[in-house]
Amino acid sequence: MDRPAILITGASGYLAHRLVPIAATYGDVLGVARKAQSVFAPATPVELDLTDSQALAVAIKSAKPRIIIHAAAVNPGGGEQEMELVNHRAAETIATAAKQLGSRLIMVSTDTVHRGDNAPYGDNAMPDPVNAYGSTKAAGEGVVLDIYPDSLVARTSLIYGLSKIDRGTDGFRRRLQKGEALVLFDDVLRQPVTADHLSTALCELATKHIEVSGTMNLVGDEALSRADFGAEMLKHWQIDTKGLLSTRSGRGIEGLPIDLRCTAEIAGSLGLRLPGVSEVLAQQS
Repeated sequence: MDRPAILITGASGYLAHRLVPIAATYGDVLGVARKAQSVFAPATPVELDLTDSQALAVAIKSAKPRIIIHAAAVNPGGGEQEMELVNHRAAETIATAAKQLGSRLIMVSTDTVHRGDNAPYGDNAMPDPVNAYGSTKAAGEGVVLDIYPDSLVARTSLIYGLSKIDRGTDGFRRRLQKGEALVLFDDVLRQPVTADHLSTALCELATKHIEVSGTMNLVGDEALSRADFGAEMLKHWQIDTKGLLSTRSGRGIEGLPIDLRCTAEIAGSLGLRLPGVSEVLAQQS
């Protein structure tokens, strides 16, 4: 059987450090990033700025991938204009090209498309974001499914790993090293998922469950507060908090969703189980 060409955007991002090598066991990977040298091996690098819609469309049509996993995103703090161009407009360009080629398209989205006051959120819950990141990702979801209804939008949560420190925890480490106070929210609930489990699920959905479309949740099966998750990661990476760590409520902070617990009925029906943090850590001990 021939190996499909798999185009992955965001091929230099945190998820990609596992998504690229795992996807390479399913097909021949083309990795899109702004700098070719930052693309994770063993992908063939494609140097491209996703804000250049014309270049993006040409690159996809030239590559003719059978599968596209759109994992790129501008995260909070990246600037609202940049979020709009990448999280929304690039998704529009990718969906248009994917439809023309008949490619399998999976867009990686986020639980923060939800307001956080009506949990648990089902696979098909309508977006109701409260911040710019959630709004641009929700717009990206909408345009992808409007243009190419056969696409799949996979909403996930905090992504981490035990072999490469995640960006959130690394940010905590840098602050602590500078002697800055670190305050974590003890009532903001998320369902963290490892990059390995998420990547495998995305590849299975791209290659074996091609009939699945619309929106679905791909989250860990354990809900934790940001404070508890942060504490577990700091402990795993043996980061000394130096007495600078404290907790507080996140309620009342503008643009901060509180309870983003999600169900994962579709993933469960397909046999795609993404274990929670406690189970993952226990397996490592």
